[in-house]
Amino acid sequence: MTESSKGTIYAILAVAMFSTLGTGFKVAVSRLDSYSTVVWMGIFATLALFLYLTAEGQLQTVVAELRQRPFFFPLAGMIGLGVQQILCLRTYELIPASQAVILHYTYPLMMLVLARLFFREKSGWRAVMCVLLGFAGVCLLVVSGGTLGDVRLSAGVAAALGTAFSFALFCVLIKHARFSITAGMLLFNLFGLVFLLCLLPLYPMQWAPGAAVLTLLAYLGVFPTALAFILWNRALRMIPTGRSSNCALLVPILSLICIALVLKERIAAMQAVGMAIVLGSVFLNVLLAKRSCHEPPHLHPAVSAPLDRTESR
Repeated sequence: MTESSKGTIYAILAVAMFSTLGTGFKVAVSRLDSYSTVVWMGIFATLALFLYLTAEGQLQTVVAELRQRPFFFPLAGMIGLGVQQILCLRTYELIPASQAVILHYTYPLMMLVLARLFFREKSGWRAVMCVLLGFAGVCLLVVSGGTLGDVRLSAGVAAALGTAFSFALFCVLIKHARFSITAGMLLFNLFGLVFLLCLLPLYPMQWAPGAAVLTLLAYLGVFPTALAFILWNRALRMIPTGRSSNCALLVPILSLICIALVLKERIAAMQAVGMAIVLGSVFLNVLLAKRSCHEPPHLHPAVSAPLDRTESR
């Protein structure tokens, strides 16, 4: 199996875990406020990664990585697992969920622009068209689920676009950096958590939720947050930005399926059409990649480097 194929599998697995966040978050916030939810998720994610690295005897790797990149990990962690989380919560407080979803999922398009702007990474016109096709499918999913409404510039719209931009920037930054993935994700989660805890004076925090809620929060912190981000990080290093952006557009589809199965909400016929469009765009992107004789090296400079220096020894 080629590195590109492995990267695609990692991306799909990560997307599948990301897709459970919506359902889990909806259940959690019905019993706990949203700020407490993300803080608990950060605590469980950081703790899980710390225990794993301790069991593997790799804690020294964390210190070594932080010494090599003393500004990168705090900055990226605060952007991707701090600022992005707060802006996402703020979005849902200010504008309807249908508007929030469509604006949040502009981030795959932003990834293409940021990768080109900061790292000169070129995406072929076919990959760009596949991403645009998938984005059109996401628009159809949202519109068919409820009116999109009048999306004018407002604080809520600005927060939603900020959410998309911060996550796109986080993805592009980690894609082009070489570091031990597990140690890096611990540092990202740690600094993201520190950022969230600094906001305690602004938000109420519930430190004693029930056992059932804690179990759900533990799942959300360990799997869709810690493990999914490790897989997503690996995928970003192994496949072009165009294909990873396309895979990211699968999240709304799988989220809807998860919601339908767990929360018993029905999927409309037009939403099914939107799903088919997104799936078709992803399939087309992967198919075009397989037909290519090879991918230019500048598309994924980190592929030639070990994904995790501690694992390569």
